Amino acid sequence: MGDLRIAPIAPPTLGSASTAPSATGDTGFGETLSRALSEVNEMQLQSRDAAVAVTSGKPVDTAQMVVAVEKANISLQFAIQVRNKLLEAYQELMRMQV
Repeated sequence: MGDLRIAPIAPPTLGSASTAPSATGDTGFGETLSRALSEVNEMQLQSRDAAVAVTSGKPVDTAQMVVAVEKANISLQFAIQVRNKLLEAYQELMRMQV
């Protein structure tokens, strides 16, 4: 399975290069959203791998496994809340057009 080290997550800042389009315009909302969802998926896969390693009896640091599972859970809950807010915004826009 490999090493279960968890890299720190840098908090997003307003106007940072990761969220704002670059001078060439190659980073848009869709790409940013896609990248964020990829990161959530990666955390889910790491969590699954850690859980499988523990259940199969491989020597794994339990604390790191718990952190990986919680990190994946929190990232998924955050993604769900972002989706809900986007859906609410879309629905509000649809009501305005009527």
